[in-house]
Amino acid sequence: MSIRIKSFWPGIVMLIVATVLFCIPGNQLPDEDWLGEISADKIVHVGLFAALVALWGLPFVYRSASGEIRTLKRALLLIVVIAILYGIAIEFIQGAYIPNRTYSLADMVADTLGSLIGGVFVNRQVPKKANHI
Repeated sequence: MSIRIKSFWPGIVMLIVATVLFCIPGNQLPDEDWLGEISADKIVHVGLFAALVALWGLPFVYRSASGEIRTLKRALLLIVVIAILYGIAIEFIQGAYIPNRTYSLADMVADTLGSLIGGVFVNRQVPKKANHI
């Protein structure tokens, strides 16, 4: 599997953007009004983590050979697990170190759901003949 670092630039940029957004102090965030009623925050978490997993997983899919499907599946699983652990860590960091931000179990669930959605999306990009391992 020949993968170059430039394949990961979108994922690296997404990780940096997400980390910056998650570390913004609470008093600098916009006040929730109607967005709180539709749980827009959770939708954002799901979307960010789905995109994060997709941007890190797709370079593996597009650069792997058909004989490397097991390696590809392991890499995808590792990316999903790391994204979930990142989401959990971010919540603890927000609760302990970011002013006016709190730890949220609901955000962790949204992060996990987004990671799984991203993993399913990337897995569906694997060529059909390669899915039968």
